Amino acid sequence: EKRLQLAGRSASGYGQESPKHGAQDASMVLHRQSLPTTRVPLLFALSMARPAVRRQRLVSAAMAAPAREGYASPFLSGKGNDDFVVRNDRNDVRVLQCPTPPVLRQGIAETAGLPHICVAGESNAGKSSLINHLLKKKLAKASSVAGKTRSVDLMLVNERLVLADLPGLPSRDHQVERLWRSTWEPLVASYVRECEPLRAMLYAHDIRWKVTPLVRSFLQDVQASGLPVVLVLTKDDRIADEADDRPSEARRRLKLTQAVRRSLDFRGLHFHYSTESSLPSSRRGRRQLLSLIEDLIGEPGGREECRRLLEARAAKKQGRAEQD
Repeated sequence: EKRLQLAGRSASGYGQESPKHGAQDASMVLHRQSLPTTRVPLLFALSMARPAVRRQRLVSAAMAAPAREGYASPFLSGKGNDDFVVRNDRNDVRVLQCPTPPVLRQGIAETAGLPHICVAGESNAGKSSLINHLLKKKLAKASSVAGKTRSVDLMLVNERLVLADLPGLPSRDHQVERLWRSTWEPLVASYVRECEPLRAMLYAHDIRWKVTPLVRSFLQDVQASGLPVVLVLTKDDRIADEADDRPSEARRRLKLTQAVRRSLDFRGLHFHYSTESSLPSSRRGRRQLLSLIEDLIGEPGGREECRRLLEARAAKKQGRAEQD
């Protein structure tokens, strides 16, 4: 029987104090035990069938069934319910991570009776922080390291909405470009193409960043598929940090906004957003975006009706801007 060795101990001095690391806590001392000597061949062990693990469904079978034609569910529309789809606190959120197409198809099937809104954006553009700020929960993996979101994460919010966190596009440092091309882009394309209850995409873009060709191509493909896009210009509070006064802040915000819209050839609806909750503009931006989500999922039709709604809102906002 072989003697168990710890790092920093010799075979002959097992249990003695290590001269390099000093005395060890008593709770960390391992005692030698008689272990069974039966060995299982590696190839045989690998060939053994693993027991099937059944996970709990994300939603009940009744909710997963698509709504009957002509039936307006008060549960989905919110009629007769004074509560909002996303509350200011105590949001009940369950997450199903879908890293592969089969799991994604199963997740879509289980949530087919609920409206979907997806959130996309470049790595480190504030996509995960946006989701966490909207839900008032730390669910999405916000990090300065690119590629933290490696699956399509379906978030069931209060049993009324599915908010989908998509893998981030490669940023300008190209850290995860190979993973995006080989795995994540096909997964995102599959979700956009196959998820019938998907109403719109919120695309998070750092307002200070220039638009890359990859982002431009991605959004063109998404819009060509018939999915309407709402542009969310994140980290808006950083403009105030870089400006000397209010007039220069407003001029810089307008200049950056026009540059992003022009580069994307984007004529739709955009929002300025900050996750700094101490700022009035941050709280106002959250209310406006949640109100838009309520309107999108309240539409009786699908993507086409949502597209018309967003076009009307964008035209109204553009008219007010021209008057100002």
